[in-house]
Amino acid sequence: MTGKKIVSLGLVCALTASMAAMGTGCKNTTSTSSTGASSQQSSASSATSSALGEQGAKVTLWGSADDQKMLKELAGDFVKKYADKKYTVTVNVQDEDKAQAAILKDVDAAADVFDVPHDQLGALVEAGACYPNTVFAKDVQANDDANAVQASTYKGTLYGYPRSVQSIFLFYNKSVLSADDVKTMDGMLKKAKGAGKSCGWDMTNLYDTAPFYLANGVKLFGDKGTDVNGSTFNSPEAVAVAKYISGLKANGLKNVNDGDAEKLLKDGSLVAQATGSWKSDAFKKALGSNYAVAKLPTINVGGAEKQIVSFAGYTLYLVNAHSKFPQAAMQLAEYLTEKDNQLKAFKDRKVVPANKEAASDSSVTGDETVAAQLEQTKTSIPMPSITQMTNFWSDSSMAYTKDIFEGKIKQADIQTKLNAWNDSLKATVKK
Repeated sequence: MTGKKIVSLGLVCALTASMAAMGTGCKNTTSTSSTGASSQQSSASSATSSALGEQGAKVTLWGSADDQKMLKELAGDFVKKYADKKYTVTVNVQDEDKAQAAILKDVDAAADVFDVPHDQLGALVEAGACYPNTVFAKDVQANDDANAVQASTYKGTLYGYPRSVQSIFLFYNKSVLSADDVKTMDGMLKKAKGAGKSCGWDMTNLYDTAPFYLANGVKLFGDKGTDVNGSTFNSPEAVAVAKYISGLKANGLKNVNDGDAEKLLKDGSLVAQATGSWKSDAFKKALGSNYAVAKLPTINVGGAEKQIVSFAGYTLYLVNAHSKFPQAAMQLAEYLTEKDNQLKAFKDRKVVPANKEAASDSSVTGDETVAAQLEQTKTSIPMPSITQMTNFWSDSSMAYTKDIFEGKIKQADIQTKLNAWNDSLKATVKK
């Protein structure tokens, strides 16, 4: 994800013959070639694997800037695998966290295949942007774990091709902090402050800050993440967490995003940062021999230590419902998520596989970073995927916790602000 939930408009680019109206202005584009939705879905679902795929299909693929080298290699291998089909695959830059906004802005202009966090699936399906997985659903059900299958499904229909599993955890400098220090937030901050250092957390991003609330039993769309009226971000439990967050800045926690964290970890002023495996290579370079990882710390709310409960999220490849070449697009999405290609993504980008066989490979299980993530996922909850998650990730929703942390919302006003926040989560999402 990048994996982080940063909702902002991003680059919308696709250069293919089938989407020529996009014109010029797209960046970082590489094309690889070999020399009425309902009717399309019907033909795709009835096609055999040997007959599958439109001859001469021109397919676009969106992926993050960091994934471009890997995706271009995979696109080239895909074209070679189906050389008889004379496919062309064009790879464009579009981070998965920003893809939803670009897709909903103009489905016709979006890529044939794109990846998104699974919590965005509901909104995209309701907008008519997703093509059901009509050919490879049984493969997904057989090859991926049950949570990944659930994450790929909306209202009983399987759409996704699971790419990875994600959760945030803690990276830290072991020359300053010990394994015992990072077990609790208070202990970690005290030790760092005593050494003249800071600990970082992205307080602008609910992917990172909602886990504070979840630690104290606050609900996001109820127990199963499907109840529009089930959020409790204005409950006494939420108020207690908000008051705790309001004191973190004074205790030494610094609002730091991933990009800045890399620089600060390298210069030694920052000694801890919560984020995901997508930053492991960069942080290893920054910390060198002092690199260490652990599950997230506990926080002390109401006199009791509460384990921070992160989101367990899956990234999915999805096929555009408006694709002119849905069969080739499904083949590409399936190819990208095969066992060997998930292992390549792990080797090249430290993307933790969703495929069961890939996840059990020794190259994955023997990695200390993955071990820390998997330990954290034991106390994680799946992100909801109902359409109201769009409300949750909105800029205004993101702002409440940041403003509490920065002291812009006084303690006397916390309950009123949380009432407004909780009410905003229920709003009907416009298609």
